[in-house]
Amino acid sequence: MALIKSISGIRGTIGGKPGDTLSPLDVVKFTSAYGSWLKLQSNTNKKVVVGRDGRISGSMVWP
Repeated sequence: MALIKSISGIRGTIGGKPGDTLSPLDVVKFTSAYGSWLKLQSNTNKKVVVGRDGRISGSMVWP
């Protein structure tokens, strides 16, 4: 499965070449970009909820 980026998030097969699938490098790039964007927002009460499914590969993204 190719890396899919949409308004609802990102999706892809774990591992493989960065930019083609969902590699650890891709996860770091997307999360750091989101964190940088959050810091630019004027609202000081920021909360982020992170969830994952129960697949084995989920622990690579969120332990």
